[in-house]
Amino acid sequence: PMVTLRAVLLLSALMASNARTIIRNGRARPFAKFLRNRPSFIARATAGQENRQKVLFVCLGNICRSPTAEAVFKKVVEDNGVADKFDIDSCGTGGGLPSWYLSDPPQAYHEGEDADPRMTRAASGRGIKLTSISRPLTKADLELQDHIIVMDQSNLAEVKRAASHWGDEYAKLAEEKTTMMMDYHSDAATKGSPVPDPYYGGEAGF
Repeated sequence: PMVTLRAVLLLSALMASNARTIIRNGRARPFAKFLRNRPSFIARATAGQENRQKVLFVCLGNICRSPTAEAVFKKVVEDNGVADKFDIDSCGTGGGLPSWYLSDPPQAYHEGEDADPRMTRAASGRGIKLTSISRPLTKADLELQDHIIVMDQSNLAEVKRAASHWGDEYAKLAEEKTTMMMDYHSDAATKGSPVPDPYYGGEAGF
């Protein structure tokens, strides 16, 4: 069956960080349940549309969670034969650099780096290859992306903070296009929940 956006995003979340924590605390149900009786985002996105859907995943440094979400989403659309209908990318919100969005173009602590080696190993063990190079969110992302999907509330706040600094037009775009990864979970109780950042947690976090 066609995989839904909710299912894809949950799988990305689970693979991008500490899946066991999310599952053990009762806030996530078995993944298989997300594959049944759900409206197909892929079908909606591609039906009667000539333009490619642009999906951007965002985390803090763009070296752990968002590169994995990007890679998982790419694999899913490729496996379903609709890769030509999507442009999929990822970026970060400065990687802890407070002034990241003040320069033009924006800057980031990990800019130009490959994904964290621990994340790369964890993804590879699940059959996922990470290929993204870290970069910061830009004005062009807000202008061009159709879906901007962040990993936690801090990422969301940073996207909106940068957009507000860039001007009212960008603030409006950020408000319209940005959602959180776990907002796509079928359990409404998980809305607003973060995808935990594994960066400081050691190998077990991946």
